[in-house]
Amino acid sequence: MKYEMKPLTEEEEVLIEKKISEYADSMAPSEPHTKEEKLVFKITDEENNVVGGCVVNIHAWGRAVLAQLWVDEQYRLRGLGSMLIRAAENAAREKGCYYLCLGTLDFMARPLYEKHGFKVFTVNHDLPRGHTGWSMSKRLDQGLPDCVPANNSAGERFKVEPGGREEARIIDEGLGRFCDQFIAPDESDDIPLNKKLVDKDGNLIAAVLAEVDADKSTDLNGVWVEEPYRNRGIGSCLLGVIDREAKENGSYLLISNACDWNIGFFKKCGYTVRGELPDYPRGHTAYETEKRI
Repeated sequence: MKYEMKPLTEEEEVLIEKKISEYADSMAPSEPHTKEEKLVFKITDEENNVVGGCVVNIHAWGRAVLAQLWVDEQYRLRGLGSMLIRAAENAAREKGCYYLCLGTLDFMARPLYEKHGFKVFTVNHDLPRGHTGWSMSKRLDQGLPDCVPANNSAGERFKVEPGGREEARIIDEGLGRFCDQFIAPDESDDIPLNKKLVDKDGNLIAAVLAEVDADKSTDLNGVWVEEPYRNRGIGSCLLGVIDREAKENGSYLLISNACDWNIGFFKKCGYTVRGELPDYPRGHTAYETEKRI
């Protein structure tokens, strides 16, 4: 049978994301009472200006991700970062999560996270170029003691409160300004590489979701093949196309997440394991993978 490759529409992208999510849920059911959710926390000064905050993403498998944490320069080293970390941990527990994960870079706050009980499970070499990053995790169900910083005077003056969309924007912009001191800002847009494979009648039989980021790494966000067409090399073919197009667009690295039920496929396609998160989802193992091109 002959196939034709075409760009994926936005509606089809939503459909493929749903199919991938449903398959993952069939392999590992979501944690009870845990749902996808975004939480924002803020710290303000006497004039109600946001001087620090964090964004926490709750995932249905019982993992929370501390996606962003920022403290204004003049308020650093006063314990505000620790206040925000504790708020993120408490919120994650309340939402039924047993893991809290984060990513940090060599010019950020890895020592602070380690004081709070986070451990490295992935090392990201040369990502972004010239820097090293780490994926870190903390089990929230093991009774680890809270970290109280040596300078804890901020706790008497400031408090952590829930925030919203505007506070999330301020946190994002503040963190961006901080990172721009160490990484030259790239104004180029992300480049979507989403593709679909259709049969002679135009029926969608497979798709891949990928995007070249401004830092020239490529996120492989998912690959799907309809069940009757599996084990024919179609998935590998799609990843080969992404390899070529990513390289043509200046990318040097592809990164993807996998679990124990599909890690073999990614290894077969040339991906190597950078790190693994045990017992996530429960009874399984999650992997962070990469492929240098």
